[in-house]
Parts: sequence; C-alpha cells; structure tokens
Amino acid sequence: MAASALDLFKLDGRRAIVTGGGRGIGQAMAQALGEAGAQVALVARTASQLRESTEQVPNSVAVAADVMTVDAAALLDDCEDALGGPADIIVHAAGFQHREPAVDFPREEWDRILQVHLTAPFLISQELGRRQIDAGRPGSHIFIGSLNNFQSVVPDIVAYAAAKSGIGGVVRAFSKEWSGKGIRCNGIAPGWVHTALTETLFSDWQRAKSINDRIPMGRLAEPSELGSVALFLASDASSYITGQMLVVDGGWTSA
Repeated sequence: MAASALDLFKLDGRRAIVTGGGRGIGQAMAQALGEAGAQVALVARTASQLRESTEQVPNSVAVAADVMTVDAAALLDDCEDALGGPADIIVHAAGFQHREPAVDFPREEWDRILQVHLTAPFLISQELGRRQIDAGRPGSHIFIGSLNNFQSVVPDIVAYAAAKSGIGGVVRAFSKEWSGKGIRCNGIAPGWVHTALTETLFSDWQRAKSINDRIPMGRLAEPSELGSVALFLASDASSYITGQMLVVDGGWTSA
C-alpha cells in the first residue's frame, strides 16, 4: 500500500545532523526534523546555546564543535556516536557575517567567511557522502544558500556573496555525482528572516521599511517557515528533487 502524502514527511528511524543548530534558522530546521521523528545532533560552538536548543528540539543531542576548525571525520564520528548510528541527513546551517566595503575587506575575514559557509559544508558532506556511498545508504544533504546566489542584495558582504554563490555549485556537483546512488543534495536560499542576527540591521527603521516594502509579502520570514522547507527536502516528500536551490523569500527575487 502506498504511503499517504502526510506519511512521506515522517522521519522516524532517521538520524540528522544540523550545524548551527544552537539558534536561529538552524534551530528551527532541527526542531522541524525532530518533530517529524528524526534523531537530531545539534552542532554549535556555544555550550549555552546548545543546552537551550536541546530543550526546544525533540529527540536531540548536543555536539559542541566549531565547523571552521574541526576535522570532518572526527565531527561525524562524534555525531554518529551521539546519535547511536550513521547519519541519513545533514543540514549545513552554521554561519556568521562580516560587513565591510569590498575595497577594505580584510583577507582574514574573507578566509573565515569562506571557511564556515563554503569549505566546511563541502568537507563535512564530502565525508558523509563517502560513508553513505560505501555503505550503500541513501541520504539527503541540505545546504543553506542566500538571495546572493542570484543577485547582489546588500553592499559590504563580498565574501558572503562569494561563498553562497559557491554553495550553489557544490549542490549541483554533488547532485550530479551522487543522485544515482540515492543521495540527494539540495539547497535553501532564504530571503530576509526574523532572527537575532537581523535585529541590529532592522533597528534602523528606514532600512527596515525599505526592505519590507521590497518584499511582495510585506514581511520577513519566521525561522519556522524555513524549518518546514528543510523538513520537505529531508523527507521522502521530495524524493525526486535534487540539485536544486529552493528560494524562500516572500517573492523578493520574482518582483
């Protein structure tokens, strides 16, 4: 008997890793996966954030690590030990921002931004993909892109724009090589999202108004609205979707 449409979203028996799972979009995505039945390893640098997040995310365990410096194999070993078995799903939500004009952008900040947003997701998924292929296990890898995959949205974030553009290429390349082995790779490109990281930016009411006026839906996304998209891409509900960057922006890029 074929599964019902709602059953396709269930993740019972699956294990997921969410980097950046201690706050914001990462926590919301982890919560959606946990509510759908997955066991979830939350990865973040800050122990206090992890403690709070495990209280919010069902079926979750905390793995304190910095994706910028940790060895990918060691990180996966720690996560899979905490989960009690091999990971089926990974969501790369760790990140931070540095704002400075391109002519002044420091090399060290360029390196840090590319490391966390591009290199670390590549290396971690590379290792997880290797393990899944060797074991003949299917999987879903979910990367976080940006509106900057498609257009220059705001100034002073040249490294972030470069990293997120690169993520689009990683998604397509992994999908080309792995989809025939049952491993799907997709990305989510959020628009403006209401998180702690955007609070400072939107403290300037004129800037906030200009952004809201540019969004056809007239508001920012809530983190939970990104969480449901991550659940869709992690689950069998999206079983024939791979190599895609799904834009979730309230209509920004189509306006």
